[in-house]
Amino acid sequence: MNSLRTTILAAAVTGAVLAPAAVAQAAPTTLAVEQAPTRVAAWNDTVVWSHFDSATRTYSLVKSVNGGPPTAVGIEPRGGSPFDVDLGSSRSGATTAVYTRDGDIYRLNLASGAEVKVQGLSSPVLAERDPTIQRGQIAFIRRNGGRDELRLGATSRRSKLLVRKRSIVSAELGARHIAYVESVPSGFRALHLRVRNLSTGADRLVYKATSGGANAAGVTRPSYMSDPEGFMWARTNNGSGRGNRLIRYTLRGSKLSYAQGSPFYNATAWVNPTLGAVTASSLTGEESQGACTDTGVQYCKVELTGAPRFNLRP
Repeated sequence: MNSLRTTILAAAVTGAVLAPAAVAQAAPTTLAVEQAPTRVAAWNDTVVWSHFDSATRTYSLVKSVNGGPPTAVGIEPRGGSPFDVDLGSSRSGATTAVYTRDGDIYRLNLASGAEVKVQGLSSPVLAERDPTIQRGQIAFIRRNGGRDELRLGATSRRSKLLVRKRSIVSAELGARHIAYVESVPSGFRALHLRVRNLSTGADRLVYKATSGGANAAGVTRPSYMSDPEGFMWARTNNGSGRGNRLIRYTLRGSKLSYAQGSPFYNATAWVNPTLGAVTASSLTGEESQGACTDTGVQYCKVELTGAPRFNLRP
């Protein structure tokens, strides 16, 4: 673990030397130091993540509003892994969370605390994961017949199939589009981020991240941005130190822009232009519970970046 930490830190320093403009970006604000890697989601100035209780070995959902201290959401904890939570809006515009329990989709109104199982979208025989919500519609991933299906539906009716792939890593629903990350078979691990127009079905490859040699490429779950409308994600690279970026894809003009990132990110989400992105980190950028502490340094943190400077090269 020491040698791994040394390699990653050296790579991070090398990357900083190669991109001196990143020094001007403000230091992040820490919302929480966690005892296990977690996942983050955000919408409309609200951030949620899973807090690990080492005594009970369970995860509780907590939230922060406008950069404030974390408070308990007040729902039943879950064991095994962090909540696969996403934040978005209901049809009335209320900030709403979606996640799964035992393969079924649940919806939570953060203001009222009302949690309900989404019966119409939860299969009685197949498991759902990684749901995402926007304007009352919910998209999710379902494993079926050895392949992943990306599906979309409203709470009152059954879902429809959008995409069927060998492996869909994650997805994020926007107002008119959905972004998803596909793992593509190749000599090295390759991750493709695609954006699909929900009205026309046009499906566009907008970004590639390919591992190679000593470089392990990662792409976090994309996050919807309403202004400018598009999606944001992080590209991580444990290896050479190059290419650790926060990436913004603007739908108008199909433009990619880049800000400084970190090889330690395992999850990211866009909050607002002032608070920037919320990030979850670990020593290796993975979710294993042993990936938090090394030589007395705690790597599992939930932080706000502040306003990112999208002025770097890829």
